[in-house]
Amino acid sequence: MATESTSVEGRSSKRARPRAVLEHDQRLDRIRADLMRLDLAPHVLDLELYGYTILPEVKPPAFCDQLRETILKLGEEDRIAGRRIPLAGADGQSYLVTWLLARDPIFEAAVMAEKPLALITYLMGESCQISSNHGHVRVCGDPPQGLHTDAPLVAAPIPSAPVASNMMWVLDDFSEEAGATLVVPGSHRQLVHPGPSAAKAAVSITARKGSVIVFNGNLWHGAGARTLPGERVGMTVYFNRMYIRPQEDLNAVISDEAIARNPPRFAHLVGRNNPYPAREYAFFNPKGYPYFEPTQDRFG
Repeated sequence: MATESTSVEGRSSKRARPRAVLEHDQRLDRIRADLMRLDLAPHVLDLELYGYTILPEVKPPAFCDQLRETILKLGEEDRIAGRRIPLAGADGQSYLVTWLLARDPIFEAAVMAEKPLALITYLMGESCQISSNHGHVRVCGDPPQGLHTDAPLVAAPIPSAPVASNMMWVLDDFSEEAGATLVVPGSHRQLVHPGPSAAKAAVSITARKGSVIVFNGNLWHGAGARTLPGERVGMTVYFNRMYIRPQEDLNAVISDEAIARNPPRFAHLVGRNNPYPAREYAFFNPKGYPYFEPTQDRFG
């Protein structure tokens, strides 16, 4: 195995070390540099202690208004086409709007927002990918969503390095009455799925419109019941490890034009660089070869 010497801020080594070790340390250095540059250290502490954190005013109000309006417009298109997905049973009015990233360029700007993406990278590593991008419209009178983790197909004990994590865009003020996201702080450390009594320990997240909530996928969470008139809109960007099957096959629907107008990482996030599935008669997609080793550690 090839070896090199390394020197990084605050420490140095004159002895040769394996390349894989060097690459691991370099990933850590890149992640740390981004977190410090963006003043995100307090949010990392929140993620470690509580399993979630709230980033205020990530984008201007006008951007959030446009996100909200676009989600509602696409939701109406889905209703007319007969493909709206209910969130509260056949009798409920709450619904999900799917495949957002493939339906309007504004969602590209949201998924690439620097601060929430840096925190997702801390949780999931540089090689993580987008599993789905959904709008969530919660309507007054519908029941709350059951508490869950974002590892629904994983048997307990859930891996301590989360297989999925989320950023939730707050497009209307979140409060208990508004039907905000419910969480059980610290539950990401339990490494099990919530039981029937977990709801007794849940608290409602309070966040202003324009905030982004980033949370560890092992956190017990779910949407609360809205008791105020009207509806609240939120938007999730759901990330998974590149070895986990995504909810949406974004690589099949994201255009080359969208790839070209975004930073290089966007291509990886939507699955362009995943080694699998193979194309034609190859064993794997050669664009994914550099990620075989990085995915072996939490920050791969």
